[in-house]
Amino acid sequence: MKESLKSFVIAGMVLTGLAGCSLLKPEFVSARESGIIENSLKGTVENITRDANTPEERMEKIFYFVRDQIPFDFLDNSLMSAEEVLAAGRGSCMHKAVLLAEMAKEVGIPARLHFMWVTKEALRDLLHPMSYFFWANPFLHTYPEVKLNGRWVPMEATFDRELHEILLKKGLNFARYPERREISIQFSKSGVIGAQQLTAAEGEKPIYADDLTPLKEMIESLPWFKRKLQPWA
Repeated sequence: MKESLKSFVIAGMVLTGLAGCSLLKPEFVSARESGIIENSLKGTVENITRDANTPEERMEKIFYFVRDQIPFDFLDNSLMSAEEVLAAGRGSCMHKAVLLAEMAKEVGIPARLHFMWVTKEALRDLLHPMSYFFWANPFLHTYPEVKLNGRWVPMEATFDRELHEILLKKGLNFARYPERREISIQFSKSGVIGAQQLTAAEGEKPIYADDLTPLKEMIESLPWFKRKLQPWA
C-alpha cells in the first residue's frame, strides 16, 4: 500500500507523519471536488441527506461526511463556526463537533456539545514533542451529542477513517493499548464513542453547551506561553 507524507502544522512547527492510503479509497477525492460540498451549510446538508428518509438515516450520512470528508488536522483557530470549518475542509475535535452539531440541527435533530476533561495522552503521537510536553494537562476535549429516539447519544467523528487505520497499523495513539484497538468508529444509532473519551481525567465533571464558550474560557485561562505552543485562536 502506498504511503504518503501528511503534515500537521503546530505553532509554526511542522510535524510530518506517515499517512497510508485508505484500502477502500486508494485515490482520495476531496468533498468539494466531488461535488458533495455546496456553497452553504444548508446546501451541503441537503445534498448529503437527499436520499435519507428517517432521522437515523440522515444522522448516519452526516456522521460519515464529517468523519471522512473533513479529515482530522490541527488548525490555528479553535473557535471557528460550522461554516468556517466546512470551508476549511479539515479540523480537530472542536471543529468537527461544531460542524456535526449544526448539520444535525439543520435536519431537525437536536444536538449539543459535550466538553470533557481528558489527559494529553489523547493527543499522543499526533503532536510535535515540544508541543506535547507543554500541552495543557488535562484539557477540554469536545465532541457532539445528538438526540435520537428520545436519548442523548455521543456522535464523535474526530478521527477520519484513514487516520484511524494508520494509527492501528503503526500501533500509535489509542492503538498502543490492546484493549482500545477494538474501538469502533462506525455509525450506530446508540452512539459513537471516540478514542479520546477513553483518556478521561479522573474527578472532572462534564460540561454541556450549545457553543464553544467553555473551550474559549479554558484557552483564556492558560499561561501565554502554553497558548503560543498550541493551535489556539
